Amino acid sequence: MKKLIFIAGLALLSGYSNAQPALEQVAKYYFRSNPFAQEISSFLQQLINDPSLTNTRILKRTDTSLFYFTGEYKNFNPFFFKPEMTSVILSEKELILNDSLNIFDTVFVYQIAGYTAGGKEGENDVQQEFKRFDRKYLKKFATNELIGLKTGNITYGEIRNYYITASYLSPLSVAWQVIGNYKRNVFVITLRFKMNGNFAVLPITPDHF
Repeated sequence: MKKLIFIAGLALLSGYSNAQPALEQVAKYYFRSNPFAQEISSFLQQLINDPSLTNTRILKRTDTSLFYFTGEYKNFNPFFFKPEMTSVILSEKELILNDSLNIFDTVFVYQIAGYTAGGKEGENDVQQEFKRFDRKYLKKFATNELIGLKTGNITYGEIRNYYITASYLSPLSVAWQVIGNYKRNVFVITLRFKMNGNFAVLPITPDHF
């Protein structure tokens, strides 16, 4: 029995350790400000004061609201396609871990999005970026799920959620979507992490902290 517990523990540790470098690689390559490479306080200052951002908006955390920051990059482009606009969002989200026990948790949601013009060329750009990203990172995570966005038989987007062992939510998602109302296409990368002390950590269940 002890041997089985030991093997299970190794499996959990392996699933966690294999995903960490992949997440750090995504954060380093696609985001100008990397939450895993520095203390959270330094990361926030770097992001908020980034001179390459325009149209920034910040809502600081209060007793009744959570932190929210957004901005648009003037010339930063980590994608293979050339976007019309690249935006970044960092926000806090409150999650219910156990409704009956009234247990909540707060995570950071960090997104970068590249927008293209409407039409087939722009749609193909974001689809190909999605496929390229998926090929590179899919096997580096314990499990995953693919969600198709459809209207009838027409697919207008896809979301891939990547999971690590012992995680209660996906620490990494990637998506493409045709935004009909705005006649645009978008490719989005989302990182989710918690703050432990002054450092970014993966959102694993409390028993595995």
